[in-house]
Amino acid sequence: MNAPKGLTLTEGLVVGGIIVILLFATGISVSAARERVRDYKRLSDVSRIQASLELFFNEQNAYPGTEGVIALGDQGARCLSSDGFGVSCPPTGKIFMNPVPTQTSIGISGSDLQVYGFESSGKTYVLSFMVERAIPQTDIVKGLVCAYPGQAIIPARNGVCSLLGE
Repeated sequence: MNAPKGLTLTEGLVVGGIIVILLFATGISVSAARERVRDYKRLSDVSRIQASLELFFNEQNAYPGTEGVIALGDQGARCLSSDGFGVSCPPTGKIFMNPVPTQTSIGISGSDLQVYGFESSGKTYVLSFMVERAIPQTDIVKGLVCAYPGQAIIPARNGVCSLLGE
């Protein structure tokens, strides 16, 4: 006898449902992986900025001073030279970092959260930035985190990163 070829309607729906579930699960894991990669890039950027600030401190015996918080990598702070942070690097003088990294805005809502914030009194500094997820094996939780000289990156206290010891 002739056996019917193909799938019945029920079999087709089951196979289609399995495919949809697999695609959904794959999409979720890819999204989580992208968030982790962006957060680790932010941590890497902050480590590079801190290393450049320490080089600046060793040369100048102070950190570059600011009047309030400035946005690093933004229009006003693209270069760290012996003059401090500036729009561009001067033709003379020592260059510590060029370009200063800009935080990726993907995954973080709110335009004021899409930069690395920097504030300094000259004696100390604080770098502030956002992470999308908690980072295992650290104290870093989702949201605003702070980086200080010679310290690990820590969560913001009461949603604020402020200069310590001032």
